Amino acid sequence: MAEQITAAQVKQQLSALGYTVPDFMIDAYLCKLEGINACLEAAGYDDCDLILIRVYAVTLMAVTAFGQRIKSQSAPSGASRSFDYSGDIKNMRNTLVALDKTGCTSGLPIDVGSSVGFFDVVGG
Repeated sequence: MAEQITAAQVKQQLSALGYTVPDFMIDAYLCKLEGINACLEAAGYDDCDLILIRVYAVTLMAVTAFGQRIKSQSAPSGASRSFDYSGDIKNMRNTLVALDKTGCTSGLPIDVGSSVGFFDVVGG
């Protein structure tokens, strides 16, 4: 069994992406992630895939809830902050889906929007 990821590791990942998320929110996302551990372990993923799935899932829950990230800051003379509201998190979501072939993470609160719509009508 792969070791669980920690709040400090999640903060490190989010910081590398330019996001700052409150500690209590990271704790809540990790709590949500614990709910799928049985599914992940039953799926037979190797330790590397388990770590990646967990990191991507927690990261995506956080960044899709906080749609902005700090792009630049200034200070002393005139405080200024600019935010980036885009970011290509769809690639991260696609990677998560590719890693999680059994769909254990599909019930997590991750919303990256949709690029293609699908409408299916079944007649009977």
